[in-house]
Amino acid sequence: MKWVKRIVMIVLALGIVGSGILAFLSYNNWKDADKEVTRLSLLQDENGVSIPTTENQKSVVLVACMNNQGYGGEGTGYAVGEYGEDVKYIVTNGHVVSFMEEDDAFQAYVFFGKNDYQIAEVVFYQYDKDMDMAILKLPKAIDERIPVAIRDSDDVDVGDKCVAIGFPDKANNLDTNFTPDIASQTVTAGVIGKVKVNPAGKNYKSFQHDAFITHGNSGGPLFDEHGFLIGMNTEGREDSENVNFSIMSNEITKVLKKNKIKFMTDEDYIEEAAADKKASKGKKSELSKKEDEAQAEKTKFFVFLGVGAACAVALLVLAILGNKKVVMVGEQDDGKKSYLTCTKGIYAGQKFEFTDHTMTIGRDRNTCTFVFPENTPGISSNHCSVYFDPRTKSFVLTDNGSTYGTYLSDGRKLTKGVPEQLTPGSVFSLADKTNEFLVERE
Repeated sequence: MKWVKRIVMIVLALGIVGSGILAFLSYNNWKDADKEVTRLSLLQDENGVSIPTTENQKSVVLVACMNNQGYGGEGTGYAVGEYGEDVKYIVTNGHVVSFMEEDDAFQAYVFFGKNDYQIAEVVFYQYDKDMDMAILKLPKAIDERIPVAIRDSDDVDVGDKCVAIGFPDKANNLDTNFTPDIASQTVTAGVIGKVKVNPAGKNYKSFQHDAFITHGNSGGPLFDEHGFLIGMNTEGREDSENVNFSIMSNEITKVLKKNKIKFMTDEDYIEEAAADKKASKGKKSELSKKEDEAQAEKTKFFVFLGVGAACAVALLVLAILGNKKVVMVGEQDDGKKSYLTCTKGIYAGQKFEFTDHTMTIGRDRNTCTFVFPENTPGISSNHCSVYFDPRTKSFVLTDNGSTYGTYLSDGRKLTKGVPEQLTPGSVFSLADKTNEFLVERE
């Protein structure tokens, strides 16, 4: 029955949509878990403990020095503190907040995302030949950023790889979707060209490197290839983007110690990471859990994808079969053929044999099997349809919503969309008796 087929098709369509949504969600969860597996795997590489760049991005913030009109300076900062603790302090260059020295109307804004910021207190400021550094204290400790792990800069050699993270204005000005969050940070890589350099007119020690930095990178972190902080990007040659300078980390830690600001060293990080690993011994590691989670989401994705594909195939089969009639098991063919004979109208005297398909009558060449000329009065584009039912040895006639109706020989007009059973020898007409048909078996 047609209504059963329609219900099945609706259920299959809902199955396709539902499976698609669940597959999409599982795919996203699978990829997120995969990324976390990659991150945790990097922490266990053959060179010992390392911090991936994506993790270090969680330490970086945008710092803006602004007044009520929004005018001022802008740069990058990074979080300092102890392992696993909420962040209270941000380090940046002194020149990033230098407007505050000249005008009390300026304040230091620390941004963590769009419309997510705090106005910080400057607890240390120096911008002269001896240092270019500021320490900002947040009014409320946050867990949106994590502290950097600081390495002894005296252990860094010429030729070592380095990574800079920040908010360079050259990139930000071209980014139409820029927001002061992690996604808008720029990561660049290079090598250390010189160590313990004194930039012109400065007394503090710096690295010279070729990782790209420009205005906006000021105050941002410079990491080694294992993700430990080795410097703070400060300035570059205006005539060359390959000669840049970063204050060495040992110069920075001197100021932090003097101001009794706690920070985490690379040794602290390695020790705490080892303690975490030891504490989890005998339990399933975080990496193993994430691997299991990724595999589970991957399995669900393919299961939902398979269910959706199966529903799609079933729906396609039903659509292809259309109104094709199937003889039920146990039915016997009586050897007769079924015919539709036009008794009146432009096709009068012509006989058409029924096949397994429904015969559709109307003016539309794309949907009808029995096609009338376009200008035939009273005939709709898709007027009616008729087929032979081998189970009942009768014909089934349905009006498909015609304008002028389909009529039986007794003058009764068919209800649109409601099948009418006809015995062999029955007559019906379209609109009026100008076009009349006979169904018969021979």
